[in-house]
Amino acid sequence: MKKTILGALIALLVLALVFSPACISKATEPETTEPAREGFYRNTTYGFSISYPPEWIKEEIGQGGPLVIIRNPSNSGVVQVFIEYLPETMTPAEYAANAIESLEQGLADFETLSEGTINLGGELGYEQIFTGTESNTPLKAKLVSLVRGSQAFAIMAASPKAIFDPQKDAFDKIIFSFRLEEPQPFDVSRQDSLILFDVGPITLDPALMRDTTSASYVQEIFSGLVTLDKELQVVPDIAEKWEISKDGKDYTFYLRRDVKFHNGRKVTANDFKYALERACDPATESKTAANYLGDIVGVKEKLFGKANEISGVKVINDYTLQITIDTPKAYFLAKLVHPAAFVVDRDNVKLGEEWWRKPNGTGPFKLKEWKKDELLVLERNALYHGELPRVQNVVFRLWGGIPMIMYETGEIDITYVSASNIERVLDPANPLNKELVTIPEFSLWYIGFNVTKPPFDDARVRQAFCHAVDKDKIIKLVLKDMVKRADGILPPGMPGYNEGIKGLDFDPEKAKELIRQSKYRSVANLPSITLTAAGRGEVSPVNEAIIDMWRQNLGVEAEVRQIEPETYPYVLKGEKDEIFEIGWVADYPDPQNFLDVLFHSSSEDNAGEYSNPELDALLESAREEMDTATRLSMYQEIEQMLVDDAACLPLFFSVNYILVKPYVKGFVPAPMPIP
Repeated sequence: MKKTILGALIALLVLALVFSPACISKATEPETTEPAREGFYRNTTYGFSISYPPEWIKEEIGQGGPLVIIRNPSNSGVVQVFIEYLPETMTPAEYAANAIESLEQGLADFETLSEGTINLGGELGYEQIFTGTESNTPLKAKLVSLVRGSQAFAIMAASPKAIFDPQKDAFDKIIFSFRLEEPQPFDVSRQDSLILFDVGPITLDPALMRDTTSASYVQEIFSGLVTLDKELQVVPDIAEKWEISKDGKDYTFYLRRDVKFHNGRKVTANDFKYALERACDPATESKTAANYLGDIVGVKEKLFGKANEISGVKVINDYTLQITIDTPKAYFLAKLVHPAAFVVDRDNVKLGEEWWRKPNGTGPFKLKEWKKDELLVLERNALYHGELPRVQNVVFRLWGGIPMIMYETGEIDITYVSASNIERVLDPANPLNKELVTIPEFSLWYIGFNVTKPPFDDARVRQAFCHAVDKDKIIKLVLKDMVKRADGILPPGMPGYNEGIKGLDFDPEKAKELIRQSKYRSVANLPSITLTAAGRGEVSPVNEAIIDMWRQNLGVEAEVRQIEPETYPYVLKGEKDEIFEIGWVADYPDPQNFLDVLFHSSSEDNAGEYSNPELDALLESAREEMDTATRLSMYQEIEQMLVDDAACLPLFFSVNYILVKPYVKGFVPAPMPIP
């Protein structure tokens, strides 16, 4: 509110310096006596309408400034409509007080002439009339504030002070025509839609996406040969069945004949061959293809530009595809649930670099509309080959406000509960408690060490930094016991999880001794240390607590450098400092997806560039082990090696606390993203 309203006034001041009071007479003397139709503007995205005189000019802007500007022909009088999502519940008067406070700071000779509550189309509003000076130009304005749920609307009429009163009737007529309406973005009705809050995807290209937010959209728009059911078992998707050769290397997939892209074209085995080879084409620059498709014979050659095709992918006929892998691997089918293996339409990709903004997928939903940083709408795909979604549309309010406020005011149907709200939600006396669903997540939050740079090239320094952090204290005081302490890397419930793993416990004295034993001998000899983190301003409470513990228990100072959260997982490996924060959520329920993908020296997702030849050899042996008990035992040994060597500082395993409106039926939470 403070920036948008004040910014609009300052912009208006520039106009005031250009246009003289004489201009207003021209605006009030139409050139013709023919009656003109009154202007009308409706915004279905945010749900409001406003009328204006026929000779006035309307300009639609968008989020980040006024949604609409209505100005008289001489540009000497302007009415603007703003929307802001509130940081907390407010009345119109409270919201207006914040606006006036910011205006007082930005205008000289500021004076409130009158203020009070008004009725605006049946809605309680708050009106303020004020004057002020900017760049020696006196101004006068009327600001009317309304609040609906988490949204605040501000309608401001303003002009140079000398010509405000002659326009007062026109200003009032415009302002009092303002009406709040039920939002219907892109003609989507509320009753047919599930409405959620989100920040929106970075990309919808299955071969490029690396963040969980983008994955949640990609998994609804696209699909692959196999998928996961609610029990996290691999089940048929576009492939109705498959056969595995006796040597465990050849997988023959038999495709369903009724699968169509969103545009109605049938999916064939050639489409899968194209999609897999495109993902592995060096020109695509996929950072996931090597990890998730690298078991297929010929993928490495394709990735390095040494082959035009993937030799291990063969089209037998239109509906039969054979994939050959280098050695038998128990988890290979599970890897194919990753979007890197999803089918894409060749003609769709030919649209250009950002073809995915109009994706032609095969998933249960298709992209109806996408207005960046405002709204994204998924529409049920009537051609879907599986069970049709129960809801017609899913509307995502992107960066819409405070999710908890939006949930409590009925603007969204499902939301995650943050640490700041968990105590009241857990209270059985609170009505929200009956709407709470909890599910442990297959995820790990950890501090990564850049082992290529001092001082974390020394394992004893890494171990010292681990021993200096009191995870229990952070979990209790900062995270309100909403997570489970991580001593190891594999989350509870994941195959191979070892409840008895021996972690690097909180021990400040041992931490100091390890520094003395290291090649640096003293903290005074350590180079400067910077923690790379996702963020846009304030350091997260968890990172603040960790840095404070290093300061208190080791005498080490660490700075924080932030990277935009949306791009963080895409640029971290190349831009990391000495240490970094990171979270990992399972792509498929197998320990290989954590231990191998995150810590094998050749893995693209090994952000800390940890390298241990002995560990690599064990990981490679575990890949080929087909006996389940033996394989899981190997992974437990590998996990203990990583913990002992302080390959990272495991912090906690997440537990999701989710509020679901009672009218939302069939919601089944899962410990990892599934379609």
